[in-house]
Amino acid sequence: MSLATEYPIIPITNGAAAVTLGKVVKISSGTVIVTTAVTDTAFGVVTEDADADASVSVAPAGSGAIVYVEAAASGIAIGDALAPAASGRAAKTTTSGHKSFGHALEASTAAGDLIKCVLGATHRVMP
Repeated sequence: MSLATEYPIIPITNGAAAVTLGKVVKISSGTVIVTTAVTDTAFGVVTEDADADASVSVAPAGSGAIVYVEAAASGIAIGDALAPAASGRAAKTTTSGHKSFGHALEASTAAGDLIKCVLGATHRVMP
């Protein structure tokens, strides 16, 4: 189900928990773990399910890859800036200081929806 096959995919060691397609991840102690807050800096998005302590495929932020990302809530619209959220999900943001990593290419209707996203360079949302 990965969409990012024509873009760089980085194999990197996963942390102590399994991760699934669409999770937003950050770097911690040389491994990737799911994000926990909108102030986290996204390393990228997981492009396929992976077991704990295994190699996981990640489309890096800034790559321009089009990937599926797991929505944190309903109400994400096409074009919304996305920031990391709890449980490795993506939330729409317009709040100054949040760290956006991409833009939604599809709308979400419920938390947990997998929606298409284009990965841009991670940057702070400005007022």
